[in-house]
Amino acid sequence: MGESLSVGTASPEARTSFRALLWNYSAAVAGVLLQLCYTAYTARVVSPRHFGDYAAASASLAALGNIADAGLFTYLLRAEHLTRQTVRTAYRVAAVSGALCFATTQAVASLCANVWGLPEIEPTVRLFGLLFLTEPLLYASTAALRRMDLARFASFTETGALLVGMAVGSALLAAGWSPYGLVAARIVTTVVTLGIAGLRLARCPLPVGPRVPARSMVGVSGAFAGYRVIQILATNVPMYAVTRVLGPTATGQYSRASLVVGLPMGTLCHRLRCSVMPSLARINGEGRTLGNALPDLLSAASAIAFVSFGVLAAVGPAALRLLLGPGWGTAGELMTVFAAGAPLVLLCQVGYTVDEVRKAMGALLQTQLLVVAITAGVVALGVAAGRSLALVAAAYSAASAVGHLAQLVRWHRARLCHLPSLVRPYLIHAAVGGALYVSGSLAARWGDGPLSQIMHGLLGMAPVALVCVAARRRLPFYSTAVARGLVTQ
Repeated sequence: MGESLSVGTASPEARTSFRALLWNYSAAVAGVLLQLCYTAYTARVVSPRHFGDYAAASASLAALGNIADAGLFTYLLRAEHLTRQTVRTAYRVAAVSGALCFATTQAVASLCANVWGLPEIEPTVRLFGLLFLTEPLLYASTAALRRMDLARFASFTETGALLVGMAVGSALLAAGWSPYGLVAARIVTTVVTLGIAGLRLARCPLPVGPRVPARSMVGVSGAFAGYRVIQILATNVPMYAVTRVLGPTATGQYSRASLVVGLPMGTLCHRLRCSVMPSLARINGEGRTLGNALPDLLSAASAIAFVSFGVLAAVGPAALRLLLGPGWGTAGELMTVFAAGAPLVLLCQVGYTVDEVRKAMGALLQTQLLVVAITAGVVALGVAAGRSLALVAAAYSAASAVGHLAQLVRWHRARLCHLPSLVRPYLIHAAVGGALYVSGSLAARWGDGPLSQIMHGLLGMAPVALVCVAARRRLPFYSTAVARGLVTQ
C-alpha cells in the first residue's frame, strides 16, 4: 500500500500503513469477539421488539450523528500537516456541533417517535442524544492520534473502553433497563475512550503552526460530513422501509442479522481507512500520484473482504443461532444474504476514502447519489414483491457494486489504475472466498447443532486454506506484499 518500488523494497508509507493495519486489525479482532459475546448476552435479555425499538432510535439519529462529527475525523486523518492549532480548532468545532446536535435530538425526539409510529422509542432517542456531547470530541482525538501514527495506542484504548462500556451496559440490562442499557453501553464507551485519548493527545509534541479559523475548517470538514450523511442515508434506507412497513419485530430480526455482519464489515472498513489514509494523505500532499498506491490498496481490500466474508457466509447462520438462541430464525435466514454482499460494500467504502484523499468531491458525490438511488429502487422492489426481506437486505450491497464499478471506471479514465489489471486480483480473491463458503457450508450440514455445524464448517474450509497457503505465491495480495518488501517469502 505504498508506491511502486523494486522487489523487496518497502517505502516508508507502505511500512507505516502495514504496521498500522496490523495493530488496527489485531484490536479489531478483539473488539469483534467482545461485541459478539455481548450480542449473545443481549439477545437473551432483550426481546426482538425492544431491540427493534433500539434499532429504530439509532437509525433515526444516524444522519445527525455524522453532522455532530462535522467531518472532523476525515479532516484530521487526511491532513497533510497536523499542528497544535489544527487540533485545538477541531476540538472547538466538535464541542459546538455536539452541543447543537444534542439540543436538536431533544427537540425532535417526539417527532421521530411519530414518524415511525413507535411512541415508546421517544425516551431512547433522548438518551441517545447524550452521545453527541462526547462523540465528536472522541472522533477528533482518535483521528489526530492515528494521523500521528499512534495506531497502537488508539486501538488498545478503543478496545479497553469497549469492554468497560459493555460491562456497564450488561449490568443495566440485567437490572431490567431494556433497551436503555444498550444505549448506556455506547455512552460509557465513548466517555472512557475520550478521557484516555484526550490525555494522551495533550502530551503529544505537536508542531506549532499558523492559526486555523473555525470557519475554514468547517467549510472543508462540513463537506465530508455532508457526504457521510448521504452515505448513512443509503445504508439505512432498507432499515427505514422495514421499520415503517413491517413493524418493530421484523425490524429486530432484520437489524440483528445486519448487526452481526455489520460488526466485522464496519470494523474492517474503519480500520483499513484509519491505516491507509494518513499515508495516502502524505503522498498526495507531496504532489506524488496515488496511481502507484491504488492498485495495491484495492488488491489488499479485495483479499480481506472476500476471504473474511466467505468464511462468515459459511458458518455465520449457525453462529447466529448459537449467539442469539431461540426466537431469531428470520435473522439467521438473512445472514448469508448480508455476508455475501459485504465485500462489495467494503470495496465501495475504500473507494470513498480514495476520493476523499484526492479531494475529488464531485466524483464522491456522484457515486453516493448513485448508490442511494439504486438502494431505494431495490428496496421499493423488495417491498412490492411480497415484502421480501431478503431482497431488501441485498439492496445496499447491490447498489455498492454498481457504485464501485463507477469508481473504477472513473479512476481508469484518470489513469490512476488500469481497470483490466484489477480484474485478476478481484476474481482470484472472490474465487477463494467462494471456495471457502462452498466447502464450509457443505461441511456444516453434517453437524447436529449450531456448535457442531460451526466446527464442521471450519474443518470443511481447512483444505481450501491449505491450498491457499501452498499456492500463496499465486495470490495477488501475497505476491504484492512480497514485492513491496512487507513480508519475506
